[in-house]
Amino acid sequence: MERAEAASAEPVSINLLSDDPRDGSPERPDDLGRHSFTTYLASLVDTVRAQSESSVMALIGDWGSGKTSILELLRKHLTSRRSDSWLLAEFNPWTYPDAPSLQHGFFNELAAALPKGSRPSGARAKVGDLARTISPIGKLGGIIGVDAEGVITTIADLVSGDTSASAAKRSAEAALRRLQRPVLMVVDDLDRLTPQELLEVLKLVRLVGRLPHVYYLLAYDERTLLDVLQNTPIAGGNESRARAYLEKIVQVRLDMPVLRESQRSVLLNRGLTSILTSNSAPLTAADQRRLSEIYFEVLDRRLATPRAISRFLGQVQAFFGPLRGEVDFVDFLLMTWLRTQEPGVYAMVQRERDALLGRASTSWRFGGRDATAAKERQRFWSDRIERARVDSDHRDGVIRVLSDLFPEIQAAFASASSFTTAGQRSTPKAVSHADYFDRYVSFGVPEDDFPDSLLSQSLGELARGIEGRPVQRLKAEIRDNTARAARKIEGLRDSGETLPEVAIFELFGELWPQLDDTPREIFDDPRRSAEHGAALALVRAGSEAAAEAVARRCAQPETFRFSVNVVRALHRNARSPYGSFVPPGFDLEGLVDIVRSALSAWHSANRFDSPFADGAMSGFWPWVELDPAAAHGWLRERVDSGAWPLVEVVGALTSLTVPIGVPGASPNIGEFASSTADDVFGLERVLAELSAELDAVAPLEGDVLRIPATRENRISYALSALRRMRKDRSPDEVGEARPMSGVSDES
Repeated sequence: MERAEAASAEPVSINLLSDDPRDGSPERPDDLGRHSFTTYLASLVDTVRAQSESSVMALIGDWGSGKTSILELLRKHLTSRRSDSWLLAEFNPWTYPDAPSLQHGFFNELAAALPKGSRPSGARAKVGDLARTISPIGKLGGIIGVDAEGVITTIADLVSGDTSASAAKRSAEAALRRLQRPVLMVVDDLDRLTPQELLEVLKLVRLVGRLPHVYYLLAYDERTLLDVLQNTPIAGGNESRARAYLEKIVQVRLDMPVLRESQRSVLLNRGLTSILTSNSAPLTAADQRRLSEIYFEVLDRRLATPRAISRFLGQVQAFFGPLRGEVDFVDFLLMTWLRTQEPGVYAMVQRERDALLGRASTSWRFGGRDATAAKERQRFWSDRIERARVDSDHRDGVIRVLSDLFPEIQAAFASASSFTTAGQRSTPKAVSHADYFDRYVSFGVPEDDFPDSLLSQSLGELARGIEGRPVQRLKAEIRDNTARAARKIEGLRDSGETLPEVAIFELFGELWPQLDDTPREIFDDPRRSAEHGAALALVRAGSEAAAEAVARRCAQPETFRFSVNVVRALHRNARSPYGSFVPPGFDLEGLVDIVRSALSAWHSANRFDSPFADGAMSGFWPWVELDPAAAHGWLRERVDSGAWPLVEVVGALTSLTVPIGVPGASPNIGEFASSTADDVFGLERVLAELSAELDAVAPLEGDVLRIPATRENRISYALSALRRMRKDRSPDEVGEARPMSGVSDES
């Protein structure tokens, strides 16, 4: 088979939401080229007519295999021939509510197919007489050929004269022979009947309807029909008896041709091309390769009939429009496949959202990362898939699809002998990303989400210096969900779009003072997220533009700390052993020099009375990282000049902790930065100058991390730590040994 790519066909508009049979018309074209099969079927019907006076044929195929379309094509083929050819009757027993109605409908359709005539001896009239003798009295009025007004006299007619069912049948047979026109009665949807209804129809066909020149073409799914027959008294639950009974009814069996791989591929390609073209959403070469691989590995086996393919693509067509540009198309296609083919798995994916996204505290996450943990994780997901009622024959295919969508599943089934860490997919807007998962199961962008299309529009306005509603929406998103906004801007950048990087840096800087200065959650610190987003924008802006932007923000008091923190973040990232996003050739040292000068000028200009004054030490910690000698010298000068008492400075070197996610929470004591005290003053000096305070300090009681970070408590904590150090050191070691901890941040 030629494996055509998903978007390689000519653009064409296809109505994928219709389940109407294909009759070869321009509105419902024969996409599968089954005209030749229909021609053969018509020839077979002619052959059966030539060899028998009446016969029962069967068109057998799975649900959705196109049986009704073949019957439509056959009807058009037979009726387009010469006028003395076949008469067609179409009987769909599924439309009748009970067994008596089935008899009524059967004869009504047969009589309706016969030519009208005024003679009492006409075929239509004789078939009506036959219907009258065997149909329930209450159903006679609607049968063509039976006078509704004469129903009351039917009982008398049946008692007097030769009006037995056998006599009526002989009269009908004679009339049909004189007619010399064959009648083909097509009976569709047999497999949708109840056991009683099915037996009634087969009885009509076999015993009553075997009239001369009347032929039957039954259409059904054999597996389903046999299941129904097994539940009748004739079969008594025995499939062999059910099959034997069916073989007594049907003389000529014709199986629907199975869709060839090339035909399935054509249907899928045409449908996908229509969807993608109408939504202006072309697939990349990587998308096409990925879709092609998983289609031929899994989907092709499950989408084996025209109806299965059409309904699957119809669901994609129906729900992709609102998500165009907001999700990954291949991910959306696979999630739609799960929803339509494996609804239990689709429901499981929603229930296990956090576990799939790596956000749940599932058992293996605390059980180590060894073979035991690997087996526990694989058992966990195997159990979830089993509970989703996945057929054993389909299990591997479902795992393949889930593994393509979720790194957690891929890692779980990669090996049961070693623990594999779930990675991150590089696919933009993937369902495995927490920012996009809900879009795939909400059939649109949730109201509390920020659409990617709006993000592109707002950044476009930002680049042109316009502040319309889109930019205002972006500002609100940064204020309300800083981390998500930063991630989405980064995702847009990674997709290859050119962004107004300097304007993005300036936007984060403008909003930074309005953001919460304490983390909302463990990994949700609004200000840190804004600083990270601004740092990424700076390195993309280029060295010269970045330097100008940093200098501007450093000169503004409200964004001075923002600029310092952004450059500090870049400085840390460039030295990370895990890789850096600072590109080669970017003049990071130039930015550091700008911030060093700004820090020096800021500390010279701002003379606080105490190290505990608000903001007095906020610039010290980044200064230590970027210019330790200058920072140490400044703090030492504050003490040496008598501006700040040493005891207060060591107290201020005790860091703060703030409860995460508690609005307005007061800070508690963290750790004492003993190494910083040693670097700035020398531990020997500190211990000597504060000897009296160390002797007098009373230890704080209770959990240290729950002690309020008041001025007095911070000083007491620092002195207690220094006293322990003094006790642990011998006199000749003072001034040589290094202290215990080295926390170097205020909060």
